[in-house]
Amino acid sequence: MTLNQQTELKEAILNQSQKEKDKLLVRLINKDKKLMEQLHFLLLENEDDLLNRIQKVKTQLENLFETAQKFISRKKTDYKHKELTAWLKSASGLVNEYAAITKNKESELDLRLLILEEAFDTYFNLYQNESSGFKSDAHFTYVAARIKAILTIYQKLHEDLQFEYRDRINHILDFSNTSQLKEYIDF
Repeated sequence: MTLNQQTELKEAILNQSQKEKDKLLVRLINKDKKLMEQLHFLLLENEDDLLNRIQKVKTQLENLFETAQKFISRKKTDYKHKELTAWLKSASGLVNEYAAITKNKESELDLRLLILEEAFDTYFNLYQNESSGFKSDAHFTYVAARIKAILTIYQKLHEDLQFEYRDRINHILDFSNTSQLKEYIDF
């Protein structure tokens, strides 16, 4: 049940003294780590901190890609799509966390493009060879959904920013249209 559904409680909270409301606010913020991170970013950080956060996520992604490559190379061909999907989801989780805190769409787009570019460059053969089966279907469906999400972010950017990312977006779309992904893209 939300606070708006409990009007009596909402009124009682709003009628508290400012000091009491401040205490409640601090206690509530302390219970939500993500909210604490968002407020820290919003209230205490500047452009340099944003650049540091971006670089930190890129470093985490690079480390994740290196580890993934070791694991995926050991898998039988039939299981490589499934394994790659798991690693892409982990990478996407890092970006999701970053995006939830910063709300910076440009850097979110950059990081999400980086993930797909790495997957397409490193695992080119997984997208070119005839693959069929549940594992490859699930992977291609997942990647197609990621591409659609990237295009949504891209379309919401200012046209000057869109121009900066146009080549990378086109590269992703060209790759998709010349690989097995073309059957899974419906946008």
